[in-house]
Amino acid sequence: GSTSAGPAPDSLRIRTDIAYLASDRLEGRRAGTPGNDSAAAYIARRYQSLGLAAMTPVTYLQPFVARPAAGAHARAEELPTQNVVAMLAGTDPVLRHQWVVVGAHFDHLGPSTQDALDPEAGNAIRNGADDNASGTAAVMELARIFTAAPTRRSLMFVNFSAEEEGLLGSAWFVDHAPVALDSIDMMVNFDMVGRLKN
Repeated sequence: GSTSAGPAPDSLRIRTDIAYLASDRLEGRRAGTPGNDSAAAYIARRYQSLGLAAMTPVTYLQPFVARPAAGAHARAEELPTQNVVAMLAGTDPVLRHQWVVVGAHFDHLGPSTQDALDPEAGNAIRNGADDNASGTAAVMELARIFTAAPTRRSLMFVNFSAEEEGLLGSAWFVDHAPVALDSIDMMVNFDMVGRLKN
């Protein structure tokens, strides 16, 4: 049989999400900061409002402590942070046990000059609109669309933290996945998918 198409993408919602995530208020969303925590809470609230299943009965958050590799003369940091995970069951009784992960990292550099393209700017906020508020907004919008028109396979929407620190959030997710890894058939990652135009 035919399936009905889901709602059209909402470009205003996407722009609004990018604007909030990349706002100075979140100070660049570096892992281990209040801005990162606020971004995670924002994403989790969206998934809750869509009625998506949480990773556990009580939370969409997957907390962990990111431990970036220390530089030659730097002391190792411990950055308490969290991934955000939401699930949507598939419609096919057999295929619903197979998962597709739709993901993006939501953290950015904050005021850190490490790996910044503009180290001369000192501790200025790196807002990360493109890297990766854009990918995060895309995943949230796909969650909205697929909630209205579920797929035969189950979908897991995952927003990773501490990726700028060495892909630590995605590594934590793989090591602590809420489903068996062999039931995940595919992962689609969104990173730097667009820029806000003036």
